[in-house]
Amino acid sequence: MNGDEEITGAQHTAVTVVRVTPLRADGHPDHQWAMTYRLDEPVLVGIGIEECLPSFTRSPEVGVCLDYMRRRHIGALVATEEHQQHRGIGAIAQGIWQRRRTGAAVETWAEAGPGTWWYTLVPWWRHRSDTDQWPLKGLPDHHTYALGDCLPVDRYTWPSPAPLPNPQPLNRGTQLILAETTIAPPEPGFPPYAGAAA
Repeated sequence: MNGDEEITGAQHTAVTVVRVTPLRADGHPDHQWAMTYRLDEPVLVGIGIEECLPSFTRSPEVGVCLDYMRRRHIGALVATEEHQQHRGIGAIAQGIWQRRRTGAAVETWAEAGPGTWWYTLVPWWRHRSDTDQWPLKGLPDHHTYALGDCLPVDRYTWPSPAPLPNPQPLNRGTQLILAETTIAPPEPGFPPYAGAAA
């Protein structure tokens, strides 16, 4: 992001489960290496829109901003500086950072009611190193642990079991999925090895 752009419209959701799935070089998720984190105290997952500032809002010395209509979704992982599980949140951020070359799929769950969860999927999260770009207005004593571009994808291979009942193929250019599900989030850690005895 350069000086001509800003993140606007930031919205936050408190979640207690986060799963980071590495993407292979071909862009498909490698579900056998997905790592699920469960937190006792929620963290905030933020989604905002990166927009180019209109040229009339800037000084005359700055050139014309030609791509002012471009809108990209940006994701963030935010928590209080005194969060009891700051090491766990750091591990999530580290897991995203480790996938900085190929990207990762990032999923979150928040309990919506008995037996239901709000589910979010960013099918291609590309790590950004400058976490100070995320607006924390109204969130005193909070810290941005991870920041990333929500890049568009044309396809996504759902894991088994899937987090949604009867998941459908993604529409072309999907950056984000938001849904309500009755399927419980996965257990923490890596998924069970397919060849392991039951």
